[in-house]
Amino acid sequence: MSRPSHRLPEWITIVDVMRHLGVEVTRELSWSVGARVRDLFEMRHGALPRKELRLKTDGSGGTHCFAVYPVTMWDDIEKVILAHEIDRDRQGRLF
Repeated sequence: MSRPSHRLPEWITIVDVMRHLGVEVTRELSWSVGARVRDLFEMRHGALPRKELRLKTDGSGGTHCFAVYPVTMWDDIEKVILAHEIDRDRQGRLF
């Protein structure tokens, strides 16, 4: 996978991974990927991921409560994002 070579924080968000991949951060994508990753986390750990107050991604300066995941889930999050992008591309070619 393409995990950054520099030291990562202990807790990451889906948006962190999306930005690293150069994928446009949209509400639709982050919510869809977020639901899949949340379910994966809950299945593995028997609990929902913790939440953390972080700066909003729209640059407005406000804060928002984001689900955060241990950095060890980076590759899993990346796989879900890439799978979602492939699915979306396939759907677009149907019409």
